[in-house]
Amino acid sequence: MKNLAYEFSTDIIMQNNQYDRMRPTNIHNINERNTIRINRTYVGKLAELCFNEYLLANNIFLNIDDMFVIFEGQENVDDFDFYLPNSKTIDVKAAVFNNHRNLVVPIDQYENTPKNFYVGVKFNCPIKNNDYRLIYKDTFSTANIVGFCTYEELKNKKTINLGEFDCKAILLNELTNIKMLIDMFK
Repeated sequence: MKNLAYEFSTDIIMQNNQYDRMRPTNIHNINERNTIRINRTYVGKLAELCFNEYLLANNIFLNIDDMFVIFEGQENVDDFDFYLPNSKTIDVKAAVFNNHRNLVVPIDQYENTPKNFYVGVKFNCPIKNNDYRLIYKDTFSTANIVGFCTYEELKNKKTINLGEFDCKAILLNELTNIKMLIDMFK
């Protein structure tokens, strides 16, 4: 699972096929920048795989063939979604470092490609500071599927900036129990 996510992340960044969300002023060295972008993409893809494993453990089997499709061009984003039987969409969001306490949806995603539900996955991270350059393929040994929120819940939240971009955010401990979302699959 980790290898697959890391290979995908490396491929999509090194082929310049992922939207670059980092502000240009943050990192100027292209190698450092690519490392950060690969690792950010990696944790996002790994969170999706963790959620899929959770679904499998609950006897929910979905087609995830499109999870590793790379669309040509940086203006395209990795837009894999999970779908409920009623075609409602689910996007998975990763909380990586120890001080990451929110499920965060960048405002451009929230406005341009809204989803019905957002699932929060919290990684247990041994890295003490928020440096994506320090992440490697085997950094994480466990992750928790914390819960979910709806588009409407985020709509009621103020747009904020947590340091890099405007976003909608909700505290992980305010998310609805994930079992309620699992019940929607049945």
